[in-house]
Amino acid sequence: MGVLLIAGLGAAFGYLYTTAGEKVPVVVVTSPVSVGEVIERADLSTVDVAGDITAIAGANLESVVGERAAVALLPNTVLQRSMVTDVDPTPAGMVQVGVAVKGGQIPADGLAPGDAVQVLRLPVAAGTGVPTVPEVVVSKATVYASLPDPVQAGATLLTLLVPAEQAAAVAGASGAGAAALVKVPAQ
Repeated sequence: MGVLLIAGLGAAFGYLYTTAGEKVPVVVVTSPVSVGEVIERADLSTVDVAGDITAIAGANLESVVGERAAVALLPNTVLQRSMVTDVDPTPAGMVQVGVAVKGGQIPADGLAPGDAVQVLRLPVAAGTGVPTVPEVVVSKATVYASLPDPVQAGATLLTLLVPAEQAAAVAGASGAGAAALVKVPAQ
């Protein structure tokens, strides 16, 4: 009986030893992907991990290509199914508008996806000496993406979600270099 017990324990420990270091490939993000962006093959890779982890198996990498990021994906993040979606995150009646701003036209600590902002059109200096007040173009918009401008130092490129009927005014203010964004409460 003792010999059987020793042999059984030896077999159990042998099995646990061989499977303890067993690694399986999972999908990992290699470059940043903003919320709502389509995930491309170049944004993904696989990595071998050990242990019990909830992730998309490496063999299913291609099933993620073409999906959209449900959350902001950062490099070296192990990808889980809940992080991707096939739904366009742009709500009905809203559109995405690109806005370029210089330093001083957004809060000093910058803006991040999900921030609520008010879009202002800054007055053009008329030389009259009479101070003018900025005009509110959109009372509430949502930052969809925010990146430093690779061409102009200190400038920021933003994508905003705005009501469709106000998109032209936002684009016009941005094109004139007169757009400023004020961070407002999310409520």
